[in-house]
Amino acid sequence: MLQKISSPPSFAQRLLKRISQFFAVICMAGCMQASEPAHAVATGIEGTVLWGPLKPGPDVMGQQNEAPLSAPFAVLKDGEKVAEFKSDPRGRFKLALPPGDYTLVPDANIPIKHPTKQTTDVTVPDDGFVTLTVRLDTGMK
Repeated sequence: MLQKISSPPSFAQRLLKRISQFFAVICMAGCMQASEPAHAVATGIEGTVLWGPLKPGPDVMGQQNEAPLSAPFAVLKDGEKVAEFKSDPRGRFKLALPPGDYTLVPDANIPIKHPTKQTTDVTVPDDGFVTLTVRLDTGMK
């Protein structure tokens, strides 16, 4: 009697199996999420990122010496990164977060002095979004 020896699955077969498993997990996650209320997170932060001064010397009344900044930020809670966002070209951002205390940390590659030390602490309320202006110092004097 001949015994059939099966060959190991090909790369394409293994890849197809992994892809189908991935989509099964995604579908299950979508089903679980659909059972939650649509308004599950109606709290967070929104605002504008500004940097300045843009020109050296004393500030002149009536002349703007700061501008909007498009920049990436990490959001920390108890020292752990829980989210990230990037302000748009007009410096605006909006991020849904559960209520609590957070620290916004600019990306290390922003062209300012010591960007990761220029943090902003914020408390997200139990209801709604908190609006803030994040001001980053360029170090220009």
